[in-house]
Amino acid sequence: MPIVKPDKVIDVNVVLGVLRPADPDDNERIHELAMEAERFSSAAVYEARIVEAIDGDSVTISGDRVTIGGDSVTIGGDSTARSVTFHARPLSRLFQSGMTVYPYVATCGPGMAAYGESLTDPLEKYWWDIIMQNAVANARKALFDEIGRIAGYTPVSANPGSIELWPITNQPALFSLIGDVEKLIGVVVTPSFLMRPLKSVSGIMFRGDGGFTHNCNLCDRANCEGRAAEFDAKLKAELEMSSL
Repeated sequence: MPIVKPDKVIDVNVVLGVLRPADPDDNERIHELAMEAERFSSAAVYEARIVEAIDGDSVTISGDRVTIGGDSVTIGGDSTARSVTFHARPLSRLFQSGMTVYPYVATCGPGMAAYGESLTDPLEKYWWDIIMQNAVANARKALFDEIGRIAGYTPVSANPGSIELWPITNQPALFSLIGDVEKLIGVVVTPSFLMRPLKSVSGIMFRGDGGFTHNCNLCDRANCEGRAAEFDAKLKAELEMSSL
């Protein structure tokens, strides 16, 4: 289970760009908190797996470990994961049988989350929340870069709970494809299927096709501050059709 860590946990310029502090004292304190955040470890963990079968709206991903070296792909080796079947129409349209996919989890880390809970000033707690968002974003970017280097293409990601018809209840199955995520990077799935620390993200990276570049392509939520790609009504309709 490869673990990826960003070269720098926090990009303070990005954090300041979000917070836009007008008070010099606030600016200084945000810098101090950003430096404090560098003590902690944000990280991501992933595995390479093979899409074993696609049957209607069901996608089965093999538990066998995949090793990629040069132009060769080796399937097998030491792995305790079992095959997992997701009943998710979008995945059945976006994936192809035999393709390599990369289940992953990225997080700000439990240490950073615990430090935030120790803060008592409401404004500082808000600042720290933005800092944690930046930390998990940087971990996820480092993961994208790593998989892009290994796979030889720029991956895209589908995330349970973000894509309609692939609900958040799929979190435990996704985690099982990776291994003991709590032991590896400190992330657990709660009974309500949320992740702890909250500033964590899970998904499956793969070679995008058919116009899909981001979960936002399939989300019609208006005025979303986190939008990273335009909503594509035609693509959403195609992926939700009973057959293409």
